[in-house]
Amino acid sequence: MLGVTSGIRDDKDQHGIAFGSVMYVAKTGGSDTQSHGPFHDYVYWHTANKALVDAGAQVINSSWGSYVQTIDRSRFDGLGNDLGVNGNLANAYQLRGKDSASATAMATILPNEYLKDLEYQYFLFKKSYSEGGIQYNPNHPGRSFMDAIWDAIKDSGTVNVRSAGNNDWSNPFYRPAYPFFNPLAERQWVCVGGVQPPTAANPEYTKQSGYNEAGLAKWWTVSTPSNSVRTTNSGGDTNYSNSSGTSPATPVATAVMGVLLSRYPNMDAKQVRELMFTTANNKMSDGVRFLGTGQTSPSGASIAWTAPDGLPDDRWGWGIPDLAKGMYGPGQFLGPMTYNMDKAPLDVWSNDISQIAIKAREREDLEWLAGYKKQGIAYAGEFGPNVLNPDGTLNEQSFMLQGILADPYIQAITNGHPELYDKITYGDAVKWRKEWMDKRAAYIQNNIKKNLYTASLTKQGSGTLVMTGDNTYKGGTTVEGGKLSITGSHASSIDVKGGTLGGTGFVAGSIDVDRGVLQPGLSSKEAASAASITLTDVAPGNVLKVGGDVTVSRAGRLAVTISGDHDYTSVRAAGDLKLDGKLALDVRAPLTPGTVLTIMSGDSIKGNFHSLPERRVLNTGRHLFRVSYRNGKVTLTVVRRLPGAGVDRA
Repeated sequence: MLGVTSGIRDDKDQHGIAFGSVMYVAKTGGSDTQSHGPFHDYVYWHTANKALVDAGAQVINSSWGSYVQTIDRSRFDGLGNDLGVNGNLANAYQLRGKDSASATAMATILPNEYLKDLEYQYFLFKKSYSEGGIQYNPNHPGRSFMDAIWDAIKDSGTVNVRSAGNNDWSNPFYRPAYPFFNPLAERQWVCVGGVQPPTAANPEYTKQSGYNEAGLAKWWTVSTPSNSVRTTNSGGDTNYSNSSGTSPATPVATAVMGVLLSRYPNMDAKQVRELMFTTANNKMSDGVRFLGTGQTSPSGASIAWTAPDGLPDDRWGWGIPDLAKGMYGPGQFLGPMTYNMDKAPLDVWSNDISQIAIKAREREDLEWLAGYKKQGIAYAGEFGPNVLNPDGTLNEQSFMLQGILADPYIQAITNGHPELYDKITYGDAVKWRKEWMDKRAAYIQNNIKKNLYTASLTKQGSGTLVMTGDNTYKGGTTVEGGKLSITGSHASSIDVKGGTLGGTGFVAGSIDVDRGVLQPGLSSKEAASAASITLTDVAPGNVLKVGGDVTVSRAGRLAVTISGDHDYTSVRAAGDLKLDGKLALDVRAPLTPGTVLTIMSGDSIKGNFHSLPERRVLNTGRHLFRVSYRNGKVTLTVVRRLPGAGVDRA
């Protein structure tokens, strides 16, 4: 998997996607054949993951091991009794896989089709790490190795990327779906499903049947190439081979994040994770049809994308990471974003940034919260068959996990009744379900309280950000440092609380300069610098248009550049102008006396620039200007040109 992420680019066979990345490796404590069940030590896993975080790892890739299986549910009952071939079929908890045409093909795969199946895995983890469980640690009671991973990364910006699993269920297994039960982890989690890359016979990406899909983890899932992924081979430095499964798919996503981190040095891994999600590709090669249109699985079911554009899909998650689109900034904001440009001095975002997903997530979460408040834990539906009945009897559809009956340690801690170890008492199920549902309810309430369902941007740091797209998020934009230039359209209002706002685009809302500078226009030099990043034309210009009010408060300033009688920057607003701050002029060429420059216009004007009342004469740039605020226009009339005005200051 290291070859997928960072194989050296030496012109030999293949190279890693993030071939220039720095890699850190921690041992899992076993081989790739070890079970992925809840059988790993908390302390070991916390130590290993914390070491990666402390070393500086921003993304941790995990795609090892296999998940615990069941003994054949069509043959064995829930106590492990052999009833003969198909002897238990009438009572078996038998589910078809997502794409399986066979009713019994998944008879030994741990069920993972419904919430109750995924919840059972959560229960099994809880039992195994609680008192009386095989991994109980009195210093970390109830904390599993998955909790250890979370505890190791939660105070950092590190993101954990995990494979969905190579089975055929509608949901990933518990490990990649961990944030469903611990939602605080979601912003640092990525689940990865598999897709088959285009071939000569089929030039489209195809959803890989037989692998777990996004399901309940759709909000943090992407799908990446998982078939015949060319990579290095552990047999030697010059050995290469193909690898298939969600294991090679996972480092593809990790490596994509690595490339994006190099493209956006001002972003942390959590922000790059959201950028990867919101720029993922959900279209076929014609750029119009959704992924999977007209395609079917082996069972004949459609694998077409079913979510509205801009939202993750139950099968595909966010879709296939698109590095080409990812070079041009976020596609959406998934909440308030703070962009601190304290490293790279210039960035350009030309993607259209929307708020579709976060508003849909808000509706979905509020619906869930209302349902939980009304119905309590019953809102999650029935328990899985390995939860005992309230009277302690066995559900007739219960099953046995492989390895449980023969495990000597489980024999010891269950007093010779290992067949009950993988069963969950009704009381524990009720307690643990309420625990995860309360966590989710508190998470949603916190999001509401802290306004985290709002798509907004706060620009910080000394660098300059140029936004050229059609931005439709409405949560507001705040400039606290450096410069923000709007050259496209911008649906939200902008508050300047430090730094500078400029550009030649259209701000549909209002502009409020509380502190800092409003500097309309984009110079030729700025446009050329921006174009060098986007590799597309960015036109210079003078006019910043505003759909609402423009306020320049006492601590704010309007900065106007004047390069000629008809070449100067200005603000054109549909709303009112509210003026109290300073006016700064940068005069770069001699002007003709009598010329009238309209530097601002609006529906009405309230107030005036500091120390510049109506008809006050301003002496600046070796010119005398008379200021006027009549008829909704702020004008400067050139009264006189002073000696030396011909000096070129450009």
